[in-house]
Amino acid sequence: MTLDPFDSWLLLRSLKTLAVRMERHTSNAKYVAACLKKLPQVQKVLYPGVGGMISFYLQNMDQVDRLFKHLKIISFAESLGGVESLLTIPSLQTHSDMAKEDRLKLGITDELLRLSTGLENPEDLANDLTQALGD
Repeated sequence: MTLDPFDSWLLLRSLKTLAVRMERHTSNAKYVAACLKKLPQVQKVLYPGVGGMISFYLQNMDQVDRLFKHLKIISFAESLGGVESLLTIPSLQTHSDMAKEDRLKLGITDELLRLSTGLENPEDLANDLTQALGD
């Protein structure tokens, strides 16, 4: 497959800022992961410290519902990896075609969420998650 000239130009242009974007993506994830670990509604945070992807488990489905209803900055999406912060529910999206018992063996419960941190202010992201989960 060969890219057309415009797509090639877009790719070359985006590569010029890739390092800076990845630095921000990663530093935001570190900040947000640390904040998530402090929230009582969060059962467990999975963050290896590399890149901008965080997985975390909430205590129950009521908290998952509340979170998605009250987020103001972070968006619900199936596709992750943009410059904006995006949140997904793997059990209902990326792994919905798996048998439930197979998902559960892998730890993919309904309370598992995946967050791709974007380039927003990290305090704004942490505050968005905190306010959306409530007290």
